[in-house]
Amino acid sequence: MRLAAALVALVGAAILVLALVTIAAQQASGVQPFSNELSDNIFFARTIPFVLGAGVAFGMLGAATAMRARRAKPGEVRRFSRATVIGHWLITLGFLLALPTGVWQYLGGILDVNAPISLYLFYRVHYIGAAIILFSVAYFLTYWWQTGSRSLLPPRGEWRRHWSAFAGELPPQLGRIVGRALRVEPVRSDSPPGQFSYYETAFSFPTWTIAIGLITVTGLIKALRYLAPVPGPVLWGASTLHVAAMVLLVLKVLDHLRYVFSSAAGSSWSSAHSLRGSRGN
Repeated sequence: MRLAAALVALVGAAILVLALVTIAAQQASGVQPFSNELSDNIFFARTIPFVLGAGVAFGMLGAATAMRARRAKPGEVRRFSRATVIGHWLITLGFLLALPTGVWQYLGGILDVNAPISLYLFYRVHYIGAAIILFSVAYFLTYWWQTGSRSLLPPRGEWRRHWSAFAGELPPQLGRIVGRALRVEPVRSDSPPGQFSYYETAFSFPTWTIAIGLITVTGLIKALRYLAPVPGPVLWGASTLHVAAMVLLVLKVLDHLRYVFSSAAGSSWSSAHSLRGSRGN
């Protein structure tokens, strides 16, 4: 299984490279007098199927690798497999390239400020980041499908319990507001949820899913206009929702950084506290 998945990934990578080289040669032939920006737009749109296909191929490899990975030791809670960690770093790279350049495309026009470099270079970097994100989305969807993993979601029938525990972890006033919105009673749970916290299962992962799904679908619609006619209202709606998803992702990145640093600080404090306690015994 692992060998077959590796072969599929190798074929997917080869097809992607061949497609990139072929499309780049066609774009550079000069048959169509495209500007740099329009040429990049069309190049990105034409490569999308191959990027998604490569993501599926490598997702199969990641799943095969994860299923053969060693099991966690007794008492050890393994949050992510190595294949998942690689996918996280990859999509993070995509966001680092796509988000700042995407934000500038809109803010530059709103503020009427010109960057010291050409705008088409912002688009080019944005498209590279977007391609990495598309690859990662296909990778993760295939990985989850192959492994059957749903550990980042509450178990079936336990959504309300996770929402309630998540609201209970928030400051009291905010917890009551969230509880009313979700129609649950905020309750601080003493039992751990498992691999992931209630914040992650009840809020963080669903929010990531909605934001990434929205920006992916709307981005695909926007790219499609360079290959096929897209009705004006559909394109307007996709562009509006694309910006909304971008804002949501920026907020989610900030929230994720807050959570990571606060969790790290809490873990460090707990470790130091435990160490002092053990020395006293």
